[in-house]
Amino acid sequence: MKVNIGTYSFGGIASYLGLGPTLLEKFQTIKSLGYDGVELLPVDLENDVEDIKKWAEETGLEIVSIHAKPTEEIVKKMAALGAKAVIWAGTDFCDKEEAIALAKELDQMAEMAEPYGIKIGYHNHSKEFYMDEGLPLLAHVMENSSKCYLQLDCGWAMNAGTYPPSFIRKYKNRIAAIHVKENCRVQGPGPKPASAKDVKGDGAGPFAHVKELPLEERQKMLDNFNAMSNSPEGKKRFEVQCKLGAPESNLDYQEIKNALDEQDFEAFWVVERENFYADHDQCLKEDCAWLKANIK
Repeated sequence: MKVNIGTYSFGGIASYLGLGPTLLEKFQTIKSLGYDGVELLPVDLENDVEDIKKWAEETGLEIVSIHAKPTEEIVKKMAALGAKAVIWAGTDFCDKEEAIALAKELDQMAEMAEPYGIKIGYHNHSKEFYMDEGLPLLAHVMENSSKCYLQLDCGWAMNAGTYPPSFIRKYKNRIAAIHVKENCRVQGPGPKPASAKDVKGDGAGPFAHVKELPLEERQKMLDNFNAMSNSPEGKKRFEVQCKLGAPESNLDYQEIKNALDEQDFEAFWVVERENFYADHDQCLKEDCAWLKANIK
């Protein structure tokens, strides 16, 4: 099976901020670790599309998707790169009413992207499984959208207490991709999420236009995020990520594959790591090798 990885896994928030290795250096490392394709970040598109295409060809990697709020500019660039999807990596919404509004917005984005052959998807964390009026918020989105797809982050879904194969089967033919992230403990979806009314700016997130910021300001943003991540609450978010196939894992990736195989099209797999149980590259190399050896 083909296994892809997000450039996010090579620096996390630092990658969003355009800090650390160049995109070509990331491509070279990704290929050396055994991966077949790449999911980009908005900052990666600050490189010329023709350069990205050339680097992908040189390393033998496929560009599968990007984590970005879908705009026509981004959709055009991803279509030029031969990608499959533009995935909105998350936004704030707190109840059924706001979930329905998001579903309608996603459908409008999907209509815009259809002529380019690009799917529009939404990526979950745990908070989207907060319950309102008898359903998780993410289910309200899916129930009220007819054109949007989902990139189900299986680790965060299970962390929230939702069994991924069941969710995949409930929304058959709506799962464009999954994020592979191991989880060893259910923590729940957390408190009521922030409201869409609290979203500032264009909703593209704090990292959409980072190249316009000076390096010093980007470094300050990273330092602030790292400080939050090292707090007790921040550490709690990542301590549930274990080794793929570990005895303590509560995920069954073969059953996830079985559920995906019931769809009429193939969903693509993207490894995303925010916590590393060993040396960074070794961890990612083992993730890829485990999936290719164990998922049929």
